[in-house]
Amino acid sequence: MSTPMMQQIAGLKREAGDAVLLTRMGDFYEILGEDAIRAAPVLEIALTMRGKGTDSETPMCGVPHFALDSYLPKLLAAGFSAAIAEPTAKAEEVKGLLPRALKRIITPGTWLDDDARWLGALHRSGATWGLALLQLASGALRVLPGEGEEALRATLERISPQELILAEGAPDVPELEAARTRLPAWRFEASRARQQVLAFFGWQHLEGVGLDPYPAAVGALAALLDHVEATQKGRPAHLQGVSLELGASGPLLDATSARHLEVFANGLDGGKAGTLAALLDQCRTRMGSRLLKAWLEQPLRDRAALERRWSQVAWLTEDRRRGPLQTLLARVPDLDRLLGRVALGLAAPPELAQLREGLAVLQKLPALLQDEGWAPEVADLGLWPAETPLCGSLLAELQRCLAEAPPLDLEKGGAIRDGVDPELDAVRRLARDAKQVMLELEEEERRASGIQSLKIKYNRVFGYYFEITKANLGAVPAHFLRKQTLANAERFTTEKLVAFEQRLLSAEGDQVRLEMAQVQRLLALVLESRADLTALARATAALDLLAALAERARLSGWTRPELGEERDLVLAAARHPMLEARLGRECIPNDLAFTADQPMAVVTGPNMGGKSTFLRTAALLVVLAQTGSFVPAELMRFGLVDRIFTRIGASDQLARGQSTFMVEMTETARILNQATSASLVILDEIGRGTSTRDGLALAEAIAEALRDMRGGAPRTLFATHYFEMTKLADDARVQNLHVEVQEWEEQLHFLHRVAPGPADRSYGIQVARLAGLPRRVIQRAQRLLAQAPEVPKAPTPLQPALPLFEVEPDPLRAELEALDLNRMTPLEALTWLAMKQRERP
Repeated sequence: MSTPMMQQIAGLKREAGDAVLLTRMGDFYEILGEDAIRAAPVLEIALTMRGKGTDSETPMCGVPHFALDSYLPKLLAAGFSAAIAEPTAKAEEVKGLLPRALKRIITPGTWLDDDARWLGALHRSGATWGLALLQLASGALRVLPGEGEEALRATLERISPQELILAEGAPDVPELEAARTRLPAWRFEASRARQQVLAFFGWQHLEGVGLDPYPAAVGALAALLDHVEATQKGRPAHLQGVSLELGASGPLLDATSARHLEVFANGLDGGKAGTLAALLDQCRTRMGSRLLKAWLEQPLRDRAALERRWSQVAWLTEDRRRGPLQTLLARVPDLDRLLGRVALGLAAPPELAQLREGLAVLQKLPALLQDEGWAPEVADLGLWPAETPLCGSLLAELQRCLAEAPPLDLEKGGAIRDGVDPELDAVRRLARDAKQVMLELEEEERRASGIQSLKIKYNRVFGYYFEITKANLGAVPAHFLRKQTLANAERFTTEKLVAFEQRLLSAEGDQVRLEMAQVQRLLALVLESRADLTALARATAALDLLAALAERARLSGWTRPELGEERDLVLAAARHPMLEARLGRECIPNDLAFTADQPMAVVTGPNMGGKSTFLRTAALLVVLAQTGSFVPAELMRFGLVDRIFTRIGASDQLARGQSTFMVEMTETARILNQATSASLVILDEIGRGTSTRDGLALAEAIAEALRDMRGGAPRTLFATHYFEMTKLADDARVQNLHVEVQEWEEQLHFLHRVAPGPADRSYGIQVARLAGLPRRVIQRAQRLLAQAPEVPKAPTPLQPALPLFEVEPDPLRAELEALDLNRMTPLEALTWLAMKQRERP
């Protein structure tokens, strides 16, 4: 038979849908039924039974309420959503079952405590598509319209949303690793979507944000806003506008290139350690760290803006300037996240205290700039815009009203200072007086009864009572009224105790009610200041990040880049930034010189010699420079790059049915189709995934296609083991480079230096020896190499290059092609083969 509790749970579960329902019951969040069976192994907690042996028996597991935030990531990582149900009344206010309601549904894309999460919505309309993206923690809302499946896949791979909303029946994007949410198709419909977006933001039209020409993007945005309202049980107040991002301002790096260069994730375990982002992240605030990722994804392409950012970093490289600013910024909390929690109704009094302390710190910034005499320079550089709001009135009210250390639970009281609300002060005095009277009553009854252990106790079920052990029951006064009998004691009350209990509970309830009203008023003030708080957060994040870039430049001895001619890329003593951080002075610097007349280089040399590192170094320095950072080089002069394309390394994508070679050719095709004369192209060992003849032919054809590109060749570094490729340097637009090695008594020493000209050989067997191949294998390889026909060496100025596929005539091939196999019997064919085998020298 279903109990009222189980009926309530069933109703909440219908509303929660596929999400795992967590219902607050006392000090635990309980998970029941099929949800418990699904969740218990994911959360690594015991699965038990509720109501065991009864008609309402059901599987159950649970987690402590204070540990909820530590368990939720496990559910989300497994692809589940979590529906949180809370009581809507206090136990003392109702008789019987507590009413409960869903407060929010946490999905993989809406988990607030991970500010790198994106919730996405995709809508297609013919060949066009629209993508809406929300970072709920910070309130960042972006819309990206586009065209073509390849562009869509590249965009989704670059952003990697944790959750993607699609219309029911709409085609999926199978390559994307994200949770899927399906909504009815009518939520994406054009006219309905337009009205939803207008209503959500209170706009009259879409022209102001530029969305009118992109109905697919409007459909995606409307569906995303629907989903947010449904999961957050209302409209988050911190979502105030939309950023429209068009293709012209796309990323410098696509997801493939960012992965090859280890900008955000390392190639070992996909973590942040050892990446460019980790190296640069000297930020003192989470806001600055978030902005770093945005700057790396969307670098500058405007010369004036880039020069300005370099000047800002240069000013901050002096320790005497940067140090005091970073000390101050280190005390600033994540204003974006605090505002988001307030907007979603999740903020507690301690978070208001964090906001108060952060605002108090930022009030000191203008004074610091003024006292140090930096204000004019800071204003000229735009390091701290003069119009930045400091939210002084909000700070003053938080300081006046909020207690020094407010409790997390409002039920405990003490969140609001004395003197803020006269009614609250009166209730507090009443509560304090009642407690004092109770203490006096306790002492009075102790003396009268002679029971020295007599004390007044309290629990939520029975309220206040005297507890007397069995040994002292003979001394119980006559006016004591029995309230409860226990195994070793009995509980009593008196008329005086009942009267004071009622007075005290009334005062405590009034105190909680009045404090809650004051806290709600402060939260409303925060929301009213959201525009100013957002502007303040942006200015703080930018200053923090610029200081972090300057700190990295100062610590590592990096230099300011220079803008040169349109297709220049000149590097002197350039070092790989992450390798330098690990090796220090042992990191070998190298030079590179690209100009409009000679924008390409073929790089040859042995494995482990440093070719790939050299290629990555050039690309990483461009990323750094256009982010606004200084670079690890004695000199960098370059023309702005519109895109960086890389094809480095080998990886099968078996889940997509693609081999190493297919992936290589697919990525190379993308480069050939999208690169321009302003791009930087990095190609490493193209063609190695197939036969030598096919690989060489493809490699040369790809290099020639880049060299002869309409509008001019992109700046291209092409590393290869095909020495025949070095003949491309016969064209003045291409140069040969090689990595230097020294060989001494069959021992190979890698110098990791790049020098002009081609390499003489690949040293493959020597590298195999260094890798630890058994000696017998090395010796056998040496014998086979000695027996093999000699391959023409790389061309030198004294030895013209041989034609790519010119070969000696083959008599056996001619005889074989002359055979008429249709007229030969199997025996004749075998006889002919045996004869030719005997003729073999």
